[in-house]
Amino acid sequence: MKEPDAGPSAAGYGYQYERALFRIFTAQNPITKFGIETADDIEEVSQGARGSRRVSEQAKLSVQPRKNPLQDSGKNLWKTLRIWLNGLATARQEHEELEYLLVTNRIVKSGTLAMRLSNAQSKEDVAEAVTALRTHAAGMTGKTREIANEVTAFPDADLTFLIKHMRIEDGQQNADMKQKVIASLHLPEDALDSGETIYYTLVGFLFDQCQETWKARQQFWTTGQPFYNQKHTLVNAFMNGPWEPLPFEKTDFTEWAKKIDAAAMVFMGQLKKLSVPQDILMEQFSFFCAAYSERIRLLDSGRVLLEDFDSAERVLGDRWRSIGNAHQLRSSKALHQFDVPDYKEVLAKTLFPESFPMTVGRIKSQAKYLFCGTYQRMANAVETKSPIHWHRAPSESEAES
Repeated sequence: MKEPDAGPSAAGYGYQYERALFRIFTAQNPITKFGIETADDIEEVSQGARGSRRVSEQAKLSVQPRKNPLQDSGKNLWKTLRIWLNGLATARQEHEELEYLLVTNRIVKSGTLAMRLSNAQSKEDVAEAVTALRTHAAGMTGKTREIANEVTAFPDADLTFLIKHMRIEDGQQNADMKQKVIASLHLPEDALDSGETIYYTLVGFLFDQCQETWKARQQFWTTGQPFYNQKHTLVNAFMNGPWEPLPFEKTDFTEWAKKIDAAAMVFMGQLKKLSVPQDILMEQFSFFCAAYSERIRLLDSGRVLLEDFDSAERVLGDRWRSIGNAHQLRSSKALHQFDVPDYKEVLAKTLFPESFPMTVGRIKSQAKYLFCGTYQRMANAVETKSPIHWHRAPSESEAES
């Protein structure tokens, strides 16, 4: 029969991997080194202007919702203090800056011994914390008292230094480490739905690296770079498929229809000259508004660039000209000889194909509104590098020829 503490202990090891990933993806220095199960649960060593800086972290997970894992007489608190004090002399010789961090997923109440140690900042507060530590240890019983006696056997100078450089992060910051890790990845919008899958893969990647190192009887140390590379690979894997625009009904076309004066749109005037039925006319206006809305959304989101839309309009413009050239060939007419039936023929073949393919950067669209609405923008001949027209009056020179 397995020990009853096996499950919580395994969960605690998993919590260490989460904390390590969080430290990796929030580190300020890209060449920071990270250790797991070295001198501490997690170590972070970086170089600064004043020399090396080490953060020593002890991670304490509680699977019992109402249990404080850092009780005044609990072994978690006193064993952590003993670990830190035993390594203090060596750490001060090797590093210019030290920080000791005790992390738990549960709330630690104000006024507890752990929080008094964590909150002590001034010289007076630290001195009072040392006294409180010794006083509490003197009144303890049971197995933990032996650990407390080892802690209080250290001189005041060591206790003072440790208390000045230690702090506690409780469940207010660390209740859901999985979500904190995912947030620290800063995933692009199109990879957000795959955030948990990316998280689980990174945890597994870290676990495998640790296992291989430990099986070789070595300490596990790493930098963040392998994990940055792995994240980049995972993000690309989830984003290499084509993006799609919003469905027509989910765009803000109604809001833009209220703001835009249809009568002032050049394309609307040209369509009226071709006697386009009113229902088709208003549909094209709604497509124009929807395409305008989607254009703004995509540009603001950073998914596509302005150059991507310019390129898409060039492709549509080439298609429109090709349709016009084909009609010229069939009708044996010059462009300036086109009349309403000719323009209608070009309009019908341009706006009403069997499908509506359009590529904007990485967006592969079959949306009719984006296809037709972009053509109407081009017919407006404003802020486009590929203007077109549905109808135009001949120039004086053309009329005379």
